[in-house]
Amino acid sequence: MNILKYLDIKSLVKQFRAEGLSMRRRFAFYIFSVICLFLAVIIILLNLFGILNPTDRQIMNALNVRLSAFSERIERDCDELAACAISFSGQLEKSIQDYLTENNITFDKLKNNSRALDSLQNRLYDAVYLNMQVAPASGAFYILDTTANSNSETRLYSGVYLKYINLCSENTVNNDFSIYRGSFSTGKSRNINFHSGWKNESSTTFFENCDEVFSDGTHFVLSPAVEIPDTWERARYIYVPIRDYSDTIIGVCGFEITDLLFQFSHKTENGSFENEICSLLDEHNGIYSGQFSSGRYNMDNVLNIIDRNGSQLFDFGSEKCIGLTQQIVLGNEAFSIAVMLPKTQYESFLRKGQIKIMLIFLIAALLAAVCCIFMSKKYVSPILKKIEHIKSRDDYGEQLRIREIDDLFAFLEEKDNFYERQLDDLESAK
Repeated sequence: MNILKYLDIKSLVKQFRAEGLSMRRRFAFYIFSVICLFLAVIIILLNLFGILNPTDRQIMNALNVRLSAFSERIERDCDELAACAISFSGQLEKSIQDYLTENNITFDKLKNNSRALDSLQNRLYDAVYLNMQVAPASGAFYILDTTANSNSETRLYSGVYLKYINLCSENTVNNDFSIYRGSFSTGKSRNINFHSGWKNESSTTFFENCDEVFSDGTHFVLSPAVEIPDTWERARYIYVPIRDYSDTIIGVCGFEITDLLFQFSHKTENGSFENEICSLLDEHNGIYSGQFSSGRYNMDNVLNIIDRNGSQLFDFGSEKCIGLTQQIVLGNEAFSIAVMLPKTQYESFLRKGQIKIMLIFLIAALLAAVCCIFMSKKYVSPILKKIEHIKSRDDYGEQLRIREIDDLFAFLEEKDNFYERQLDDLESAK
């Protein structure tokens, strides 16, 4: 307000109307308009050829935010499931030790003793069932390093494995379940449905290197996504060791996370993009596989990842996606978190962004061109007309409202008048 006191706006407007703009200011405005025109054309060309594309940066920024949020959720879910598995293991260790003490036998005496193993399974069943109800998982299990049939060609292990059979959301409350592994008497005594792939005992390679896996203070292990034997499903497992009183590993327990449960747990309808895909990937010899938030990619999940400029290309063979990855350590293993978009949708976003930018700068170019034409008419044409007017007539005509030109013609007119007066005086004197 104090500055306005010293500025007489009305007088400035009157002065502009009376005198017009100076040649210097008109020329500066004209050059500025030309520069704007060239810049707008250059930016349109850069955008058209994909060199300048802020839309790509905006998409990557949005995916990066989503990647951080997804990574934090995976870590939180894994820690929650690991805590449940560690509690589950403690309950089993106590129940197994109590059973062995009550029956005055050692763990080694359970081998080939089907009656004792069935009795132990019935005792441990409630722990498996209750922990499956508590944990955010699609199944729960325990496997002991013993068997009722050591003469089998395939090495077998005794245990109970329960699975949900009617998952339709991430909420597993009141869902039906079946027994996938366990003795026939355990399932029959509790009137449980038997899974279509049911077997009495499990076959696994877990105990071949379990001591090495759980060394160095490793409390749990998250497995790669693998096919579940005798089913059409794939799942990822979280393992926790079961130990005896001498701290020897005698078994393993944990939970199952199927592709379907992973998909339900990480829906992306409310994400930044409609067809956004989140995944937890495993890497083996440069080939990736894993679990995805879209069932469409869980069906065909082997892929290659190719680095691009600031992003990654996910090649599924039949389809490609564009996105970002981040390394994460779960348990004692490294995994990759990925967030991506189908390449067709990504390119559609880029085209829309390019069209918007082109329209903006095309309008700017048109306005700059209009300014150039306007300034040409207001600046160059009047001068040329004035010169032609002077050539054809004796008078100088009206002022152009260009200060320097008007001053020049006024000076010339004044000189002409002065010479005419001198000529008249000479004629009079003669």
